[in-house]
Amino acid sequence: MKELIKQKVDLIAECIFEKIQKSDEAESYGLYSGEFGILLFLFYYSRYSKSEKHLLLTEDYAERLFNRFLNKTTLYTFCNGFSGILYFIEWLRENGFIDMDVSAPQSLLDHYLISRMKQDMQQQYYDFMHGALGVGLYFMKKGTNQESIQELIDFLYLTAEKDADNQSFKWKSLINHENNLTGYNLALSHGISSIIIFLSRVIKSGIYDNKIVDLLSGAVNYVLSQQRDFKQFGSYYPNYIPVNSQYPVSKSRLAWCYGDLGIAMALWQAGKVIDSEDWKTKGLEVILQSAQIRKYEYSSVIDGGICHGSAGLAMIFRRIYIETGRYEFNDSINHWLYQTLQISRFENGLVGYKTFLKDEWINDYSLLTGISGIGLVLLTWLEDDSQTWDEMFLLS
Repeated sequence: MKELIKQKVDLIAECIFEKIQKSDEAESYGLYSGEFGILLFLFYYSRYSKSEKHLLLTEDYAERLFNRFLNKTTLYTFCNGFSGILYFIEWLRENGFIDMDVSAPQSLLDHYLISRMKQDMQQQYYDFMHGALGVGLYFMKKGTNQESIQELIDFLYLTAEKDADNQSFKWKSLINHENNLTGYNLALSHGISSIIIFLSRVIKSGIYDNKIVDLLSGAVNYVLSQQRDFKQFGSYYPNYIPVNSQYPVSKSRLAWCYGDLGIAMALWQAGKVIDSEDWKTKGLEVILQSAQIRKYEYSSVIDGGICHGSAGLAMIFRRIYIETGRYEFNDSINHWLYQTLQISRFENGLVGYKTFLKDEWINDYSLLTGISGIGLVLLTWLEDDSQTWDEMFLLS
């Protein structure tokens, strides 16, 4: 399989280099869905290939993006806007990929991001990918704007729905725009699991007080209270709990975005940061159960991307394997890497890959759902890299 993965990584890189040479103008500059996510793969691949040609193409592409993103980016979100791009720049500098001073525009953007974060808080919109939490994660990474981080913590505390004993905290959000469905989203991508990880990072950074511990414990307690019978329900946790009882509680899928794995990784990280064996044990229990799921009717995996595809599962199982060394997780890595190769089957796809989005199959270069993310997961395994980039997906 190693040789097949080498060939696939080279083909993905060739496809992406061809794209960036042909197209001078980016459609999107975002981290998850735009050009900066593609750049992450190219930085890794250039180090791997040790090719002067690849390095020059990557550096030229990076310079092009850095020179244009300020004037071309219209969003502020972690997924597609400034907070994700600026987080990524911090990560690149921290990991030795770039050495550049962006402090002047960064200072102006920070003020803008603070104002947008406050608007989101006024609307009680905490969403990690598209709302207030994404901005907070950037400030956490940069290590500045502590007042804004504290405001975000206060916002979470004030807007939490608490039980009578102040032991369980939950946050309501819009689940489905089309039917105006509201509920309590448990997912890593948009829900309470991302709040748990954000609070865990706050504590890990050295900011530690009773309010933060109460928030973290309350959020974890609420998630744990929603556990279902796996044999009967098909997963430990639902995707969300609707406010209106006429909507059924849905079984969750096997994916990064929604489902047991993201929730379990949140429990695992929270358990590590406050040294709770109970939380870590529950997280591992859920991940071990998920590691046994292989068939489509239980996994719902049909494409290869990080968000809801096979590469994302390989990424998650590799993170927990790095941290625990358990052989079950290595078996799952190998299974989902093999599936990622098998999913490359479309004659009119990008190196055989297409992404299933909004009920149609599309060609997709992006980090979150496309071939840049697939290539990065394959290359990281090939190089036996420590996968530090997965912090941008809230896994470490």
